[in-house]
Amino acid sequence: MLRSITTPLVSRPIGHLFATWAQRDDQPWVVPDVTYSKCMSLIYRWLPSGRVAALRAHQRCWDSCVKEVSIVALPTRSAFSLRLERLRRWGSMSLTDNVDPTRGASARFTPKERLLLFAGFIFLLMLRIPEAWFFGRFMGEEGTIFLAFAWHRPASVALWRTFAGYLNLGANATTLLAVKLVRGGLLPLELAPYFTMLLALFFQIVPGALILTGRGRWLSNKWAVITCLLIIAMSASTEEVFANVLHIQFHLALCTALILVLDIPSARVERIAYLLPLLLAPLCGPGAIVILPLFALRSILDRDPDRFAQTCVLAVGSAIQMLLFYTKSPVRGNLLDPASLANLLFLRLAVMPYISAPLANYVGRVFYITHSRGGIGWWCVTAISCAYFLALVGWALRGGRDAAFWLIAIGLTIGAVSFGAGMLLVDASQWFSVGSAQRYNFLPNTMLGMGLVALVMRDDGHYRRVGKILCALTLVSGAITFFVPVKDMRGGPSWRAEVAIWRRNHDHELATWPRQWVVDLSDHDRPCTSLNLTDKGSGDPNYCEDNWLAVVRRDSLKKTGWAAKHQYLLR
Repeated sequence: MLRSITTPLVSRPIGHLFATWAQRDDQPWVVPDVTYSKCMSLIYRWLPSGRVAALRAHQRCWDSCVKEVSIVALPTRSAFSLRLERLRRWGSMSLTDNVDPTRGASARFTPKERLLLFAGFIFLLMLRIPEAWFFGRFMGEEGTIFLAFAWHRPASVALWRTFAGYLNLGANATTLLAVKLVRGGLLPLELAPYFTMLLALFFQIVPGALILTGRGRWLSNKWAVITCLLIIAMSASTEEVFANVLHIQFHLALCTALILVLDIPSARVERIAYLLPLLLAPLCGPGAIVILPLFALRSILDRDPDRFAQTCVLAVGSAIQMLLFYTKSPVRGNLLDPASLANLLFLRLAVMPYISAPLANYVGRVFYITHSRGGIGWWCVTAISCAYFLALVGWALRGGRDAAFWLIAIGLTIGAVSFGAGMLLVDASQWFSVGSAQRYNFLPNTMLGMGLVALVMRDDGHYRRVGKILCALTLVSGAITFFVPVKDMRGGPSWRAEVAIWRRNHDHELATWPRQWVVDLSDHDRPCTSLNLTDKGSGDPNYCEDNWLAVVRRDSLKKTGWAAKHQYLLR
């Protein structure tokens, strides 16, 4: 009798309870299986005795729940919408009470999941230039300048040689080690490119390891972590910086920037490990030195002794580079005027990441025409560019000095310095061709892309929706050109075939990528004379810097193919 009275009294309120629960914005529209177990637990609490009666009461209660939910549930959503909802919930699954969200990816992913993500990240990096891994290759100056110089010069000279105005310790040490292994019979010359490519890959995966192990609230979402990894691996029009030791300086500079943005690790071993890239990065190139003022600024603002220690280590490496090795290069230091710099940055850091590199080249041609003609058209383009960057900076400043602020500050600073003063002398038509000087695209675009991820994690409402759209466009743009690199990076001669010819005749210069670059591994050591910027008549070998400078000076006068054919549009 008591059970017959209590069962309907319990079942109907429970039905209303689950119906209301099903309408909440943070829950799916369908009643999940968890409500079934909740209903059972409530029934057994009210009817602790009589198992058969409890089961019958539970059945009636469940029917009542389903009936009530079917009356008040919202309209059915499409299967695609439900899948998107599940993916969103998977990425933003709530943390347990004993997990600190500032732990970043380690708070969201299990160790096995992080290992799988890391393996996928490595695979994507290797897919950037797949033919290089099939045939083996040295990239431009990597073989022609660095490997050949190490082949013909003593180790002490080759290790500390400055090139293009600065010391590139990573390229010097790696190519020197490859030469020593080949001469010692420990490494076949046919496999020498794979040795340097694997060492380059080791440094190129370090940013991914920092994201998967670093601490930061902006990485407390699964999709935020995955998006950051994809932005690094799939950044548009940056094939030049992958699979070669010549440009690991850009990846080490990226590590430096990430260390600035990430929280200080709690473990002592991790804190010491963070210092290694900070010391090595400025000894491989000037990119990390540009970040030093921002490191000093954050150290002052945070008043953290560990952050101050990081700044000191970066300052030591920067001082060694600037005081002992850095020299003024005759083909650098071409300062752009503010209007040209703003429009160049807008094309490469906004237009290209959002609409893809092929379409950005069409926009770049319009920019070049307006630049050549001048007048109101050029200043309208400049106004649009300035408005975009002012809006981006204002958006970053809304949340104070958080990760989004530092990421965007680093991206804009490196972009302004690289394109404004550090770029080699080239014709103006190449400024607005996004495939030219690709290496300068990598750092600012990856930093700004991850800055958008941090903005999405920080903001809500309208700003969050805009950030999601921009992040999606960045990923789509990178995917469009992921398997179609620029022509010079798409393929080249087989290194094995070149070595086979060289073994029959050591005076043969081995062709490498791009095809016009050759490597001199002859048995004759010839000295390098003084710099000659006008021609290659000095008779110096290819691995001497004066020949490289002459080539750069000659190429700086060349226009892009499109600009040369459409001179009439510039009048």
